[in-house]
Amino acid sequence: MPVAQTYARRAARPLALSLAILITATGTLSAADVQAPFGDKVSAALMNYNRASPMIGSAGVLGEGGVAEAKALGFTAILDLRSPEEGTAEEAAAAGSAGIGYYNIPVATKSPTDDQVAAFASIVEDARNLPILVHCESANRVGAMWALYRAGKGVPAEIAVEEGRTLGLKPSREVAVRERLGLPPLTQ
Repeated sequence: MPVAQTYARRAARPLALSLAILITATGTLSAADVQAPFGDKVSAALMNYNRASPMIGSAGVLGEGGVAEAKALGFTAILDLRSPEEGTAEEAAAAGSAGIGYYNIPVATKSPTDDQVAAFASIVEDARNLPILVHCESANRVGAMWALYRAGKGVPAEIAVEEGRTLGLKPSREVAVRERLGLPPLTQ
């Protein structure tokens, strides 16, 4: 295992231990007690991790042990934006075994549809799912979804796209997102 991965795994252990102590001491763990961690608290198993908001973490593909790590970090649910052929059934099974909620919105097109954005909003706005980890293969779909979601909540479109970029939105999907938001084409 590379040194950076080893260090990242060790760095995540104090948080997981703190969560275990809190659960043991109180018998419960609520969303008020746990927020999505900052990036320095996660290992390489949560590739391209970012903290979208206090209750929403975002990532690319979850590597080996990623579902268990998400649970240990206090995430209540995982929202997977990958298509079935990308391994969603295996991740759903791993989430079930780990005792963490699992949702899937397969985003196969360049830009999530209105129905997909509405489903995303329903899941991430449900307090029972918080904190939640949203991911796809690289975080590009997460960034696209986030930009459209935030714009739908009244955030100015340019700012919503910038937020999406922070979470992983790349030009390959940004072109379609900008078109959906009525923004000028992406310039190189």
